[in-house]
Amino acid sequence: MKKNIKIVVIGGSGLIGSKLVNNLRQRGHEVVAASPSSGVNTLTGEGLADALKGAEVVVDVANAPSWEDKAVLEFFETSGRNLLAAEAAEGVNHHVALSVVGTDRLLASGYFRAKMAQEKLIKASRIPYTIVRATQFFEFVSSIAQNAAEGATIRLPSVLMQPIVSDDVAAALESVALGDPVNGTVEIAGPDQIRQDEIVRQFLTATGDARKVVTDANARYYGIEVNDESLVPGPNPRLGATHFAEWLIRNTPQKKPMERQSAPTSNRSVKVATVAALLLCGIGFLALSLRNAAADNSAKNDKEAKVTELFSKDLTDLPGKEGLMVMVEYPPGSSDPIHRHNAHGFIYLLEGSIIMQVRGGKEVTLTPGQTFYEGPEDVHVVGRNASQTKPAKFVVVFLKNKGAPVLEHAN
Repeated sequence: MKKNIKIVVIGGSGLIGSKLVNNLRQRGHEVVAASPSSGVNTLTGEGLADALKGAEVVVDVANAPSWEDKAVLEFFETSGRNLLAAEAAEGVNHHVALSVVGTDRLLASGYFRAKMAQEKLIKASRIPYTIVRATQFFEFVSSIAQNAAEGATIRLPSVLMQPIVSDDVAAALESVALGDPVNGTVEIAGPDQIRQDEIVRQFLTATGDARKVVTDANARYYGIEVNDESLVPGPNPRLGATHFAEWLIRNTPQKKPMERQSAPTSNRSVKVATVAALLLCGIGFLALSLRNAAADNSAKNDKEAKVTELFSKDLTDLPGKEGLMVMVEYPPGSSDPIHRHNAHGFIYLLEGSIIMQVRGGKEVTLTPGQTFYEGPEDVHVVGRNASQTKPAKFVVVFLKNKGAPVLEHAN
């Protein structure tokens, strides 16, 4: 890791650039956030020489203001030539550029032809370099939806994606910028693969957007044909840590921790149609163990699970039913008493490892990204953190009768 060096971030006021600038400054580096608003224009060359004086590393995360074929090609070619020439004159030791996973497979698009031209200029220069190709950002899912919208309908292909959050992109660029040039390409992606139609469904549901996603094998991605290989990285990409489900939780309104329910209630069954309805809203889960601690009211016990209500919604197409979404955080060594839920429960594990079992079923150990289900008649006999030293975190959705408690003790 380099210490106390000057780094110039081209596009330093944008989504990725501003995060990267902040990360590098927190490490004590001298960082120039270069953009037209700060007097540095790579298209005209204005301010480049002064900005690059004494710089050891340049990170280019700038994007074109127009995606029209001719304009975007002119931007990346002209900006690239001007920037690389200025770097060569100043003796910059490492040029880092942000590009896109699948660029070479998406050349039917003028934008990706322009990105390929940018990459070729970098490779042809004499400056040591690293090209960082990233998958689509979580933050751009709304743009994907808007581009494919036809009134209240959004037509999308069910192709694989492996999107990444912008924070993880900035962290990866920080690591690359402070490392040695690889004179090649590094791919970065999120931890999970997900199909494009499904990720947009999840986003629309979380943001309260009533538009309907229609899966269409003939639909295109920004006007180009794609398949399951188009938008995902090759072997051994660097993976970000943030799951899309977790990002959605953090970026949608949350409620205060909910009071635990301990009063017994009668059995409540929910139609299979209810399960399908909520799954189409994009929320996947596993059966939740909501620790009650009724015996001694030990709310402050360091092994008690923390349960936070995140989201609830009336299912208007299913009168009298509602969906409830909660976050459960298990401290190390935490476990639940035997209980059952008056609901269909779906769990999605975010962090750590947990062990679950319903009566008559097998004990299963879950790791991040795995799911579990239990129904309203199931008795939850095992629910605990698999680790005595590390916490675990998971999301649960219940489908239940409106206003009814979800938990009762069982023997």
